[in-house]
Amino acid sequence: MSDSGKNPTQIGDYFIPDLCRGQGLLGLSAIAALSAVLIALLHSGIGDFDFLWLGKIGLFVCWIALISALFLCRARPYLTNLSPPQVALINYLLVLLAAALCAVAAEYWNSYSASGIWQADPISILNTVLITAIPAGVILRLYYLQQRLYQQQSASLEARLAALQATIRPHFLFNSMNSLATLIRIDADKAERIVENLCDLFRYALKDSKSVTLQEEVDACERYLEIEKLRLDERLEYSWDIKTALSDIRVPPLILQPLIENAVFHGVQPAIQGGSIYIVIYRCGDWLTIDLVNSLPEPTNNHAALSEITSGHQLALDNLRCRLDAFFSGGAELQETVFKNHYHTRILLKPLEG
Repeated sequence: MSDSGKNPTQIGDYFIPDLCRGQGLLGLSAIAALSAVLIALLHSGIGDFDFLWLGKIGLFVCWIALISALFLCRARPYLTNLSPPQVALINYLLVLLAAALCAVAAEYWNSYSASGIWQADPISILNTVLITAIPAGVILRLYYLQQRLYQQQSASLEARLAALQATIRPHFLFNSMNSLATLIRIDADKAERIVENLCDLFRYALKDSKSVTLQEEVDACERYLEIEKLRLDERLEYSWDIKTALSDIRVPPLILQPLIENAVFHGVQPAIQGGSIYIVIYRCGDWLTIDLVNSLPEPTNNHAALSEITSGHQLALDNLRCRLDAFFSGGAELQETVFKNHYHTRILLKPLEG
């Protein structure tokens, strides 16, 4: 249990980029190079720009940046239990320490090169530290604001996903209870089996989880189809064709079940002769494809009749499209087509594995 007055910084909330990795180090190097150019412009102006002095100051600034990166990289594991202000202060002091060390080394080197005597000017060292303090403070502040913006966007996405998820679950549970009520009057043995499957489905639908494995989603869909098969009997035919492993692929819960539910209620159930549902899951390169094809009741050559049948599908598709976009950050697509009295829905996504 943490102290009430302490606000520890978790790894995901740590606002300083990971300078132990190439991307963070490259960004810091770019900032150092830009700072060197700005200092050179302030020193000599555009008209009398001194490229030799730029090279010297650029080398000096890069050394400050690299030593700062070393200090911040080494300190990172020890700062995650501190509050953000404490993290900012310690990192700020480490950058100033790096600047002071580089200034001392430069002073000694310059004095020895000029006179053969090792000595340093404290005023020059202090000036270097003070000059470094300004951009270091600005950069740390920008890093902090960038992290705050990221956290706000993440919180907004989580709230959006939760709201969309909440609109699906009541609809799913309501339709399931209707199925149970129908079966109780028709066949008590089937009703008992449907209760067992519904318990598993309710447990899955009410799970407080941002993501599940695709295998869990398929298992839930299989239970749902078993329920509908008991209710509709020979009027419902379905089959699976799974061509890839599913247990290591993470997806938002209830991405496939609402589509199957709509296929039953708007495609199979209204047809006197019933209908069929076919689901295939396979990989193609980096993309995972989920195809769901269901039959439509005849006649569907009439445009008004077809619009009425597919309107139920559209609500689920709009909801699912928003959830996929929020979860995969654009790395997913949802496509739909109608052909020869069949409704085809395709989900394309770059799976999150692990």
